[in-house]
Amino acid sequence: MISPDGVGHLLRGLREAAGYTRAEQAALLERIGDRFVDPDNIKRWETEKRLPIPDWHELIACGYGISVDEVRKAVAASRRHRRLASMATLLEDDQEVLPVERREFLGVSALAAGAVIEPWGRLTAAVTGPRVGSEMTSQLVDTTADMFVRGRHLPAQLLAERLAGHLETLTALIPRAGAHRTALLVAAGETAALAGWAAYDTGNVKTALHYYKAAALAGREAGHPPVMALTMGYASYATDAGKAREMLAAAQSHVRGPGYATARTWLAGREAEEAAAVGDREGALRSLDRANTAYDYADPDAEQAWVRFCRRPRLDSLMVSTYARLCHPDLERAAQDSLDHLGDDTSMTAVAVLSDAATGYVVSGEVDQGVEVGRRFVEAATANPTTIGRKRLAALSDLLPLQHSAARDLSEHIRASLAA
Repeated sequence: MISPDGVGHLLRGLREAAGYTRAEQAALLERIGDRFVDPDNIKRWETEKRLPIPDWHELIACGYGISVDEVRKAVAASRRHRRLASMATLLEDDQEVLPVERREFLGVSALAAGAVIEPWGRLTAAVTGPRVGSEMTSQLVDTTADMFVRGRHLPAQLLAERLAGHLETLTALIPRAGAHRTALLVAAGETAALAGWAAYDTGNVKTALHYYKAAALAGREAGHPPVMALTMGYASYATDAGKAREMLAAAQSHVRGPGYATARTWLAGREAEEAAAVGDREGALRSLDRANTAYDYADPDAEQAWVRFCRRPRLDSLMVSTYARLCHPDLERAAQDSLDHLGDDTSMTAVAVLSDAATGYVVSGEVDQGVEVGRRFVEAATANPTTIGRKRLAALSDLLPLQHSAARDLSEHIRASLAA
């Protein structure tokens, strides 16, 4: 795909606005620069098959009536877009996604693939299956959104089962969706991404990876970059800090513009965590600044269903997690802020917030408060069992100072619950 704010769109728009053909534009540049300009170069630049090297920038600026700086910025945007496309291969490895998997996911096999086996059954399903209209599409999109909302309270295994059924429905309907195909592809991509997260939560990393690749494929087919951002955000938990940081930085470029402030908040906050994990203090703090700035414009209830969890307490907890890794002087204050904003919330979000707050207090030396919050965390993590919750429990247990009797008791309680 051509970068929406890259050099290809810029040069083509300017040429067409001037009423020139590519040959005429090449001839104009040739006259101005007193050098041969192949019309095929104009085509390559506009399609971004090749980007203008610096040697061409000044002549392009003169020939198109723009500044050299505008040319450089457009080329840089195209280069960023190329890097993002290459990042997508982390989730869309064609060597690992068999052709049959691709066909089945996009629905070019029979209606209800996997549910109807015999040829006559597939034909019957294809002929008698429901037509996809605006009302059905709206219902399916709403169901997808509802999955994200319910996912904050449902056990991962139950959520995974519901997601699998919903994804099968979407997969079956995509081939006959007509004008609604893009909307269903987006819904399917979001559903697959959440299914990957549910699989990861139940410890099935391999299945999660397959779902993430399918989600990325759906987003790409739909031409909807935010699906890629969502998928990268989830997948970043299943890789090392260095790769996760690259993934999260790339993901933020997929959610530019109005309507995605909450998504940028979450992704920038996660990037801050991973930057702190590799010891990049300045990078981590810059990412936190971006997260806080984005949140000033965020409206979780009015934006994507998949970011409704990212409210003030979750942003606070991302700050606490980052500060704890940096031993930041504001760590204790941030931990208290996260608890104040959390209130009586008992959703999955509470597990992350309480974990980070407990860790923050312990790291800052306030062990008694850390133990108190840690007990709430254990209760929440036990009520909402997840793979990440177990990892966080183990991490807190390792952190608690054994010379402190209450901390030692909590550590032993955590280890006993993990062993059960």
